[in-house]
Amino acid sequence: MADDHEVFRYGLVQLIKHGISPDDIIEAGRYEHALQQLDRPDLKLALVDLDMPGLTGVCDLVAMTERRPDIRVVVISGSSARDDILNALAAGVHGYILKSQGSEVLLEKLRYVLSGEIYVPPIVAKRDVANVEPVLPHRHLPEIDSLALSERQREVLKGLIDGLSNKEIAKRLGVSEGTVKMHMAALFRALGATNRTHAAAIGRQFAG
Repeated sequence: MADDHEVFRYGLVQLIKHGISPDDIIEAGRYEHALQQLDRPDLKLALVDLDMPGLTGVCDLVAMTERRPDIRVVVISGSSARDDILNALAAGVHGYILKSQGSEVLLEKLRYVLSGEIYVPPIVAKRDVANVEPVLPHRHLPEIDSLALSERQREVLKGLIDGLSNKEIAKRLGVSEGTVKMHMAALFRALGATNRTHAAAIGRQFAG
């Protein structure tokens, strides 16, 4: 949990302890310390404040999502600016939660992200999320014909583009939700995507 506001951090720690019951919570007051803590092998979730000392911009969020692509990274911020939200999503975070939300809502969104989904605040229109461009300068969109996607993976990608959840995709295809998650992981690798929103944006470019 990376936030320089000690009082807020304390309150959030207590909320998560009682609402999610993690084995442990590591606190950081600066970006550099938070980045160091990412090396812990048992880490599952990283909560980051955009205004934390040492975090200079979206590239620092990219550094976190690239360093540990296996964990969930969530921005918890007081900023509801559309650009801040879209830039964070483009950096590969798995959610953007406003500090102004109530405690139960915050916990609900964290559980949603931990379940494998991407949380986007409703103040961001769906069309804007679809147009988010990746901010990773060294990554390039692959050519669709060069992707070794199976027919089932293409069907899963279609469901992702249509905005369906894993459960809804599984129901549409008549397979288990676990099978969908397996194909989703393969899609992320093939597309070079960092999350569902990123993969859907790439898929829409192919489809268009």
